[in-house]
Amino acid sequence: MLEFDNFTDCYIALVNKVYNSPEYTSSPRGMNVKEVLGCTFKIKDPRSRIPFVAPREFSTQYMIAELLWYLSGDNSTSWISNYSSFWKKISDDGSTANSAYGARIFCPHDRIAGGKLTQWDYIKGELTSDPDSRRAVIHIRSPWDSIYAKLDVPCTLTLQFFIRDEKLHMISNMRSSDLILGIAYDIPAFTFFQEMLAFELNVGLGEYIHMSNSLHIYERHFSMAKAILTPTAISQAKMQQISRGVMPPMESAPPVESMYSFEKQLRLDSNIEEIMESLNEFSSMSSGGDNYWNDWAKILCSHRMKKVGLLKESKNMINSTAYVGYHLMGDF
Repeated sequence: MLEFDNFTDCYIALVNKVYNSPEYTSSPRGMNVKEVLGCTFKIKDPRSRIPFVAPREFSTQYMIAELLWYLSGDNSTSWISNYSSFWKKISDDGSTANSAYGARIFCPHDRIAGGKLTQWDYIKGELTSDPDSRRAVIHIRSPWDSIYAKLDVPCTLTLQFFIRDEKLHMISNMRSSDLILGIAYDIPAFTFFQEMLAFELNVGLGEYIHMSNSLHIYERHFSMAKAILTPTAISQAKMQQISRGVMPPMESAPPVESMYSFEKQLRLDSNIEEIMESLNEFSSMSSGGDNYWNDWAKILCSHRMKKVGLLKESKNMINSTAYVGYHLMGDF
């Protein structure tokens, strides 16, 4: 198994492995890829979840929006498409997303156990009643997807959790992992779920293990892979990882409902005064006063500012977050 201290080093190593030493070249659905099968790796510190790799143009704004979307249990493409048009393009019914993982984790879902349970509650209960359990498994893809999912077939199979030595470890199993588009955001999301569960169970944060049954890079991203692997880019990424450090620990539960309401108001705001008023109102709340979630609010504000043409203000807003890892990482 490949082992890494952080996701930045991990991401560079995976790109190098798949691009320069692929096991196979194949063409699923007529699209050429370089591919490695059965790739397993470990990240020792799940809070080191952001890939500080400039050529990848990782968007903290999209990362936060996707996490909030997942936590809400929403599966509508209309909400998340405000942050990426990708979701409208792959929706099977034009309005919902099969790969809205939150809808399958935090809400009952008709394709998971007939909608008879909420998987998050199940794994919490399982690990609370038996901390040594091996049954704390969240299922994402289900056999029903083989029938109903055509464009958007969930890439994730299962998320499994173990408490060992009073720390929560996580293993993700993927049927397919697009190294450029998918995994860069999957790892931050999954390790966030891991940290949130550890917080709710009041245990330490363990290691993250990821199993990609097909880890691949599409031909259209070969030039980006080469850019990621240049000596200059690698050196810059490693320096960024050291200077920005890991994300701070979660100290309070995500204020999902209030943040969703806050984001809804932001979409109506059209100038700096209205946006700042919305931010101040959110920050004045008890949950909003937590720097962790106030950073999220600032990132959503930055996105709205950019949408209405306030580019300088948008940059300044991102640079005002408490965690320096969010500052100007390819969002502009």
